[in-house]
Amino acid sequence: MSYTVIDGSGLPVEAADVYLGHLTATGRSPYTVEAYAHDLRDFFEWTCQRDPDFRCLGLEDLAEFFVWLQRSRPARQPGVYQLPGMPPAVGNTTLVRKRAALAGLYRFHARRDETVPALLGELTGPRPTGRYMPMLVHTRRHGPGPESYSLIRIATAPKVPATVTAGEIRRLIEACASLRGRALPYQAAARGEQ
Repeated sequence: MSYTVIDGSGLPVEAADVYLGHLTATGRSPYTVEAYAHDLRDFFEWTCQRDPDFRCLGLEDLAEFFVWLQRSRPARQPGVYQLPGMPPAVGNTTLVRKRAALAGLYRFHARRDETVPALLGELTGPRPTGRYMPMLVHTRRHGPGPESYSLIRIATAPKVPATVTAGEIRRLIEACASLRGRALPYQAAARGEQ
């Protein structure tokens, strides 16, 4: 199952449709494809307000797109301005995902058509385009190359691990103590006991 991005006139956006079909055909998670479809819908909605040909956009234009994304839905219309100090409508983690969706779109189309610039395509990170990444890729002596840094930076807060409360620790120790000395059925069968 794949997803389709529809433009304002009800027709599929070919650039998005081909890319999403490629993601589905190469075995990407349906949740990733769905999320990228939403991200590309926003992108092509924005391009329709400016220049409908995504191949003509530059890096400065894409920076404006990420500013536009942070506006509330009603403020994303042409001629509507948002007051300074308003909270962003989209969090930074979502912006990072939207940047990855755009990078993939540009990388995919740059391989198919030399008129498409790989604006974000080669700037998504040290990860190759396939699924395999060596476990210790971060320890390479030469470090990440210039392709690993996106020119459109989005600050994200580090994820804070959940803290285990004293009560949860006590319940865990009590559960371990109550199981100690009792052989579970599959352990007894593995040892040949009845």
